[in-house]
Amino acid sequence: MEYEKQYALHSRRRFLKFLGTTGISLSALQATSLGAGLLLGRQAQAQGAETRRVIFVYIPDGTPGGASQSFLPSDDLTLQRCSTPFESVKDQCIFFRDTEIVGGGGHGLTQRVLGAFAPGVKGTLDLALEGVVGATSPVASLRLGIRSRGVDPISARGYAGVTDFQDNPRSAFDRLFGGTVDTSPIGERREKKLLEINRLALQSIQSRLGQYERERLEQHQEGIAKLNADIENAANGAAPPGCLNPTFNPDGLSEVMTDDAFTEQFALQTENVVLAMSCNITRVATMQMGTHQADFSVNNIDGDYHGSIHSGNAAWYEEYRTYFSQRVSHLIQRLAETDAPEGGKLIDSTLVVQITDMGNGDAHTGTDAPYMMAGGGSAVRRGRVVTAGNHHQLLDTAAEYMGVYGVIPAYSDSPAEGILS
Repeated sequence: MEYEKQYALHSRRRFLKFLGTTGISLSALQATSLGAGLLLGRQAQAQGAETRRVIFVYIPDGTPGGASQSFLPSDDLTLQRCSTPFESVKDQCIFFRDTEIVGGGGHGLTQRVLGAFAPGVKGTLDLALEGVVGATSPVASLRLGIRSRGVDPISARGYAGVTDFQDNPRSAFDRLFGGTVDTSPIGERREKKLLEINRLALQSIQSRLGQYERERLEQHQEGIAKLNADIENAANGAAPPGCLNPTFNPDGLSEVMTDDAFTEQFALQTENVVLAMSCNITRVATMQMGTHQADFSVNNIDGDYHGSIHSGNAAWYEEYRTYFSQRVSHLIQRLAETDAPEGGKLIDSTLVVQITDMGNGDAHTGTDAPYMMAGGGSAVRRGRVVTAGNHHQLLDTAAEYMGVYGVIPAYSDSPAEGILS
């Protein structure tokens, strides 16, 4: 049996063994993905395991002139125009110098950015992580689009694109948290029943885990102070903030599915990712902004992205590329603001990996590409500019961060140096 399959089976068996010790029925667990996420978080705490997460963010068509011309900061982190939105979070970031896209850049090769064409692999890194890291997650991996429209997805098994990206933020929320509220008389009773099932399932999990984890604490004295507080919270019915009764779009952002609501759609998808990770529903997420052809527009910028790239007007192209940096910065900030279920903030346990399919989009080059990472906590040497080599090495670095380098097939000869502590 292949090593990655053995790894995944071991993870499932370990989880089921843990489940057996709690006395919680599978039917109660299956009643709510939130309950499953809570239980997985408590399993990790009981075993003293470190939880790590990863989010891949795709921005099509590189940056004007290549990273060194418009995106890459100086060694002292003085930012260029297209990277200025990272000013408030730059100490969380690693910017990469001289990154080459293996196989070159160009349209129609979106699957290349997550390694689908690397020799000896079966598909993109997000799906490889789904098979091992996601083995016991309620959602093995989450794929969200922002005006991607199901065209040329960056995720692929072999050479076949995986088209289950959710472009509609509300549909994605429904998938994660069980659907919208039906306000008809029958629907209202159904929703109340589902809420009661969720409540009882969570109560069952919380009450049973208290005794089990106290027994574990007797064997692991060093964690007593922190875990006792966690257990008391669980016994009192507490769960990660927002996880007992998650709400879609509490700020009332526009849900219109058009290009001129791109900002709102990205913000809503960001909240879906943040909520899913803070509730332990998934540890792997992929966010695809637009299409490889760049045939879309965004809020308050004239014309479409593709037109700006080949217009000969560098300022127009830069305006678009700066806008996308604003979106990624927003994601990083939300991770920095949100509590992680195991303590600290999500940014301390989540690696954001910014990817693209070109260096200079106007020339369709594959060199000097604006790849970037952010977050990851003390395991990552942040606030630096590093020479990266090629993008396959960065994929292996992400796999190493997630603890599965050597478990899944490698995308290169070795991870990039100077990134992980």
